[in-house]
Amino acid sequence: MYVPCYQAHLAGGPEKFKKIILDNKLNSLVIDMKDDYGLLRYDSQDELVLQKGVVSKYALNLENFVKTFKDDNIYLIARIVVFKDRNLSEYNNGAYAIWDKRTGRAWRGIKNTETLEDGTTQTNYYDEAWVDPFCPKVWEYNVAIAKELIARGFDEIQFDYIRFPTDGTNLYNANYRWQSHDMDKEGALRSFLSYARENISAPIGIDIYGANGWYRSGTRTGQDVETLAQYVDVICPMFYPSHFENKFMNYKPYEERPYRIYYYGTYRNTVIARDKVVVRPWVQAFFLNVPYDRTYYDKEYVLKEVYGVRDSVDRGYMFWNNSGNYTKLSPDPGEAEYTGPSYEAAKNFRKPAIGPKTQPLSFYIDEVQENASLPDKNNLSILDSVLNQKSQASAFDKFTLQTRKVFGEYFGRRSDTF
Repeated sequence: MYVPCYQAHLAGGPEKFKKIILDNKLNSLVIDMKDDYGLLRYDSQDELVLQKGVVSKYALNLENFVKTFKDDNIYLIARIVVFKDRNLSEYNNGAYAIWDKRTGRAWRGIKNTETLEDGTTQTNYYDEAWVDPFCPKVWEYNVAIAKELIARGFDEIQFDYIRFPTDGTNLYNANYRWQSHDMDKEGALRSFLSYARENISAPIGIDIYGANGWYRSGTRTGQDVETLAQYVDVICPMFYPSHFENKFMNYKPYEERPYRIYYYGTYRNTVIARDKVVVRPWVQAFFLNVPYDRTYYDKEYVLKEVYGVRDSVDRGYMFWNNSGNYTKLSPDPGEAEYTGPSYEAAKNFRKPAIGPKTQPLSFYIDEVQENASLPDKNNLSILDSVLNQKSQASAFDKFTLQTRKVFGEYFGRRSDTF
């Protein structure tokens, strides 16, 4: 689960979160080591890092922090916010910043403009500052942080905001001064991660938008999952139900939406990545004031998300709550059967949908195997089931046909839509 660094800095903070982790049968934590403003949240001793970075006055004593969790064999993941970095964007007169070609200074996304009572116009900006993802000096700085953190006890690096900015009515003014003529956005991220892969001797994870884990869509952000999967070990999509529009996957039974978003999303992300990485989604453990959450958000909402991941690919999950309020958690369910009414939870399909077979498949699998050229039935996935349902429809009961209808509506009938 994610631990807010400022809370871990408080007296008793590490012990508080360790207890939450152990009480809920979890085994790891994620914590900011370079935060959303570019501040270092640990006592760096690296000369390059100290030359360009600023250590927060609330920085952790890393040795004490690491020991607190390692005493209970808890896996430590260092979150590093990469390209959203106010501190580095101001370094050396903005040498590494995304530039505004109209104003001739560091670019910032404009949220809106408003007319004040005195008739003057005020421009409101997003609280974000960005460095140029094409810049090798930016890559070097972030990788130096990662290397130091691994050397001092962390087990894994997690890069966040590894993307281009997406917000601002003035996006068209953003000038990438470090861009070579033959490199596009996907190429910039690919080059950074290739450099990171060569220099970091530990697992590397990346956080991505939920939509980029669900669809093949990297042009705007640079986050093309199939490409990025070649350079990392873990991809962490943010499939937060609150962040999709309210009608997305919102069909009867409506209360099952959290389960199905994580069930399908984790599966789709894994297939788009060609099953080359661990897909370990961020699970929404927070309330957002949107229509669906106002009706359904509670402890069961969060647990359904976990079951969705478990039944889909079952390679782990992470809880996100920006304020560290984890009162809605339930202990990890382990192998307990999910008994919710979701079509997607039907026993007709193997669980997990990708990965080692955990239980015997339902009655129709043998018939499918006999009448279709499929791989070994131990590797039969939900995708295989869907693609073969048309020819085997007579073997399915009414419930399975309803499941087929749901798959057809949301995924199409061709394998390349996965």
